[in-house]
Amino acid sequence: MTLPGARAGALGSTSQKLTRTNAARTPHHPTECRYTDFYLPQATSFRSIKALVPLLDRVLVQRVKAEAKTASGIFLPESSVKELNEAKVLAVGPGALDRDGKRVPMGVNAGDKVLIPQYGGSPVKVGEEEYHLFRDSE
Repeated sequence: MTLPGARAGALGSTSQKLTRTNAARTPHHPTECRYTDFYLPQATSFRSIKALVPLLDRVLVQRVKAEAKTASGIFLPESSVKELNEAKVLAVGPGALDRDGKRVPMGVNAGDKVLIPQYGGSPVKVGEEEYHLFRDSE
């Protein structure tokens, strides 16, 4: 069995193909195999933000960076600057489907400013910038 998306020679001949001998099996489900020879990262990396199009009810946002300078002109150290829960919507998906197969309209549009949860979402890294994918319900 070849790993999906693997290029020829990219991973080497030993780790590129997985056989039943090097796949761990669970005792309760003899047909279920767990492949541990590859790593799936939490954050996905792209070269351009234009290459990313959200699907269904997903919303692509970028967190607003906190000011490192107060209104009176005092510069704050990085340790005292907190991450804001405010973000700008960059792109939205077409919307989820309901039970009848009709599209549910999205609650936000590109360009909106929204409040997001501190934790959650899927981080997406494009160059040095970090973006997040959330569901419309979040």
